[in-house]
Amino acid sequence: MATETTPTHQQADDALITLLSPPFPDDPFPLYETLQSSNRVHSSSLGIYALSGYEEVTEFLKLPDVHSGARAAAQMREDWGNHLSLRMYLNSMVTLNAPDHGRVRGLASRVFTPSKIKKMQPSVERLTDALIEDLVKQSADGEPVDLVDLLANPFPVAVISDMLGLPFEDGKHLWKLADDWSRVFSGIYNDEDLAAANAAAEELTGYFREVIETLRAQPREDLMSSLVQEASNGKIDEDELLALILFLFTAGFAATTNLIATGVLALVEHPDELKRWREDKSITASAVEELLRHTAHTTSSSRLTTRPVTIGGTEIPEGVLVLTLLAAANRDPRRFPDPHRLDLTRNNGPHLSFSAGGHYCFGGSLARIEGAELFPKLIDTFSVIEPAGTPDRRAIMGLTGYTSLPVILRR
Repeated sequence: MATETTPTHQQADDALITLLSPPFPDDPFPLYETLQSSNRVHSSSLGIYALSGYEEVTEFLKLPDVHSGARAAAQMREDWGNHLSLRMYLNSMVTLNAPDHGRVRGLASRVFTPSKIKKMQPSVERLTDALIEDLVKQSADGEPVDLVDLLANPFPVAVISDMLGLPFEDGKHLWKLADDWSRVFSGIYNDEDLAAANAAAEELTGYFREVIETLRAQPREDLMSSLVQEASNGKIDEDELLALILFLFTAGFAATTNLIATGVLALVEHPDELKRWREDKSITASAVEELLRHTAHTTSSSRLTTRPVTIGGTEIPEGVLVLTLLAAANRDPRRFPDPHRLDLTRNNGPHLSFSAGGHYCFGGSLARIEGAELFPKLIDTFSVIEPAGTPDRRAIMGLTGYTSLPVILRR
């Protein structure tokens, strides 16, 4: 009888290098398993540490004094100050360190409160109904339709545009620019990506500077007006305000776009669970959480240690880049039994798709509202959802998603 052997340090290194090297693997989970089986706190030959276990990732992310790894990586490029896309990214909340992070996040959290996000429910319902109705028309002839183009992209863009008080037509154009800007977020990009990101950042900043000036003179009843008014107390400067708005717009659609596409595919691949949800809408809350866990749209985030720390019995030195593999932690068998199985009533505690600790994504509540509204209406409207070709994956470090998802829909 064959026995399982523990992967060697070299095999774990090879797995990590594959995870970090374009083209990124379509199925990273065997590589995550190699890292978990070798050492859940892996000291790599690349000079970085990779955390793949749920407890280890959670413990590390909750440390109060680690710095942003994305910030450190962006600043390794000596000419970063010459590139607007990088300057704006380094001013955004997600890359700031204490005390700046807390200052900017505090302003954002006063505006994006759970109660204000909950008030978006009627708008989310209205936008869902409109897009599903359009999807019915577009798929009526039985020909394949692109679910990303017709639903996964426009739905969250419409929602975040509505929240910020932007015209939807503007939002659709800004989405493409924000997508180009995000090419530099992972730290793994080529000259073409950087040029596109810089051009996008130039147009984005020009657009939003004009909006900010207008709102200062004529405030409206929307969240962007609230941000501008909150910023007038001088606690954040003009570039930080601009970067905050840009990042909130980008983050406001990215998570849900990826959740819709990957979630639909997961349901199609698990027809029993799809049938279960169709027949029992009381499981919607847990079903959305399970799709978030299982699809793990945000696959990783990085931090920089500011002092020696011990995680999982392994000491990590000061000044070291640490990669937390969120998707691996979401499929950790020690936390989630039978982790690769989609179980829409799973109840094994919180996942890490929105990270943890001080950088926990407070936009997660909006993604949950959107998912809970969209998925039940989609699967009730269409009795048949079938893949109609090979989806095009979004190739970027740290995110899982699709740029197209051809499907056949029948009522």
